[in-house]
Amino acid sequence: MRPLQLKAAIYSLMPAGISEVKKVYLEIASERNNINKVEELMLKANEDFGINLDKFGKMMIAVTEIVMNAIVHGNKENPNKKVRVYVEHDKNIMRIAVTDEGEGFDIGKMTDPTISENLLDAHGRGVFIARAMVDEFYYKHHKGKGSEFVLIVKKD
Repeated sequence: MRPLQLKAAIYSLMPAGISEVKKVYLEIASERNNINKVEELMLKANEDFGINLDKFGKMMIAVTEIVMNAIVHGNKENPNKKVRVYVEHDKNIMRIAVTDEGEGFDIGKMTDPTISENLLDAHGRGVFIARAMVDEFYYKHHKGKGSEFVLIVKKD
């Protein structure tokens, strides 16, 4: 996985020169019941982007898994810590960045939850599922500033 620069993800997820980029943003307290706000944000973003229902469902699973991980594992459900969701899209690509204020982790040390000795391990499933649901998936830990996931969905 290639690391991304936080500045690039927060200020502009799309390459320079792309016209008609639409952006939406949400900041939530790290409470599980705020996941519905993220779902509403993604519905709003897809009104303009317009991917089919099957691909939208997969994207929604990926985004909600990553946001829930940010709330529970990243920010330890501390309501004073925020999760931010940035969505940008043009007519062909949607990029979703999810940031938290947690301590991060080494994604390279995550185990594959589909291997028999890991089947009962409760860790890593959300990231594994999210990675499988989108076209591209990136993670970057920013020392002292939290973690960032970027999910990319392409309109076929």
